[in-house]
Amino acid sequence: MNDDQVAAAASSDASVQPAAEAEVEQLRAALAVQVESNRLAVERLRAALLATEPAVSADMVTGATAAEVEASFASAADFVRRVREQALRDAAAAVPAGAPGRVAGQPGSAFEKIRSGLTGLER
Repeated sequence: MNDDQVAAAASSDASVQPAAEAEVEQLRAALAVQVESNRLAVERLRAALLATEPAVSADMVTGATAAEVEASFASAADFVRRVREQALRDAAAAVPAGAPGRVAGQPGSAFEKIRSGLTGLER
């Protein structure tokens, strides 16, 4: 390359450089818009998932991407399901099945039966 060719290449590079910088700035601005849009979409997804299962605490669902939020929610929902099942098992064990109905006690001995009969006639 001779000096004239180097000078021509340098002048063409100088004219291309501002155009490239402008394009880079446009791409950066577009990227910033897309990043913000993605962040808002992830927040809406998180809110929608939390609305489907009110028992899941908002603190339990985290993540910066949709996949992370979905995985976090699935884990939290599974935890809530296991707690509910355990609570139902504990409650079932606490209440005996077939609790007796409310009936008046029957007198046992003959004397008690006579007393009970006479008490019923006086009323």
